[in-house]
Amino acid sequence: MEAGEGKVEPGVRIELTDAQQKARRTRNIAIGGCLLALVLVFYVATVVKFGPGLMRAQQQQGQLN
Repeated sequence: MEAGEGKVEPGVRIELTDAQQKARRTRNIAIGGCLLALVLVFYVATVVKFGPGLMRAQQQQGQLN
C-alpha cells in the first residue's frame, strides 16, 4: 500500500461513481430481502410451534366459562 492510500481525512467527502452507487443499492436491497426472509421464517416457526398450544388454551378457557 502506498503512503496515504486507504486513509480518509476528517471532513473530506468521498464521491461514489454511478457504478459504485448502483452496487451499494443492489447490495442494500439484497441484505434487506435476506432480513425480511429471516423475519418471516421466525414468524412462521413461532406460529407453527405455539399455534396448537394457544388454540388448546383458548378452547379450555371456553369450556370453563
